[in-house]
Amino acid sequence: GAIVAVSLLLVWRIIQVNAVSYEDSGRPRLPGLPAAIEASPAERQVVELSALRRMLAENPAEVAALLMLAQEAEVAGDVARATRAYRAALTLAPLERRVLTLAGLHFLRQGDSRGVEILASLSSQYPAARPQAFPILAQTLASGRHQAAWAQIVARNPGWLGGFVADACTRGVEPAVLAPVLLARPNAGGAAAAGAACVIDRLRSEDRWEEAYHLWLGVLPKDRLANVGFVFNGNFESSPSGIGFDWIAAQGAEKDTGHVAEVALTPSLPGKRALRVAYNGKRQSGIPIRQFLDLPAGDFTLVGLARTEGIKALRGIHWTVRCVEKGKPLAVIASSERFLGSGEWRPFSVEVHVPDSCPGQVLQLEPVGDDGAVAFVSGTAWFDNFVMRRQ
Repeated sequence: GAIVAVSLLLVWRIIQVNAVSYEDSGRPRLPGLPAAIEASPAERQVVELSALRRMLAENPAEVAALLMLAQEAEVAGDVARATRAYRAALTLAPLERRVLTLAGLHFLRQGDSRGVEILASLSSQYPAARPQAFPILAQTLASGRHQAAWAQIVARNPGWLGGFVADACTRGVEPAVLAPVLLARPNAGGAAAAGAACVIDRLRSEDRWEEAYHLWLGVLPKDRLANVGFVFNGNFESSPSGIGFDWIAAQGAEKDTGHVAEVALTPSLPGKRALRVAYNGKRQSGIPIRQFLDLPAGDFTLVGLARTEGIKALRGIHWTVRCVEKGKPLAVIASSERFLGSGEWRPFSVEVHVPDSCPGQVLQLEPVGDDGAVAFVSGTAWFDNFVMRRQ
């Protein structure tokens, strides 16, 4: 009984307002705005907003009551009344979290694109609400509805959009739906990079190599397009991004992987930097560094420079090219000479034949031996000036 009494107390005033404050058009008729007033729409809006703010100042419970009434009206099937209440709540408290949440969901249930805009505002104002808002926004984007609203959001490029793409990608939203969002905001960095990496990985895992490669080119910073070739950034003068068809270094800790790959300064070559791979002598787990390739069928020659510092391994280390299917590297189709011991910079080359059945490949550094065999490697290897030429 006490709860009911409190609820009635909260909603009493707004019930009175609801009875008299809406015209047939659905616009509020508020205190301070005589029915006979003749004003422009802009002047009328100023008076209405002033009246609403005055009501909120006098009784902050107005918004809570409006939300209660809106929910009750919707349950009762009175959608028009619920919509008016949500509109009023948005006017009273346009940035209040619960108002944005409930109003956004209401408008989406009615097929109104304002719901997308409201949940976008919720995501901008309340980062903590994104785990709840992102799945709903992802459903609307995947559905193909409200495209005009989405176009406006993408054009504004809110800070949460990159994180949204990454979240939607992990939830299984079709990559072709997410790709236009990424292409509309290239070079965004941060969370957008994670979104691009996820979408490209998804396309590769589905053997959609051409789509993956063109999406990667579309999000690549313009100043790095000069490095595009059959092998990207083969001179290592730019730091690997780990995205798409750039170099991807192992992410695990050295104590767990047995190696670390990095781009480091080298004074002994014309270029300023080179790839340095250090092995700590422990059992090797994973691949130190790799790059996915999009080579057409045919014959190629891979050339590069190598320098070794005390590399010790049962059979050495080498570069391999493998076909990739469903995201998984397959058997080796080409391999370099074995690198062991110590030596100064010297050139090496690899003949690569790509069969018709191999739409995507990966170039990676790995211990020589059977796949899955235990390998222990110590020492340091340097590599630079990779170029893949078609024969």
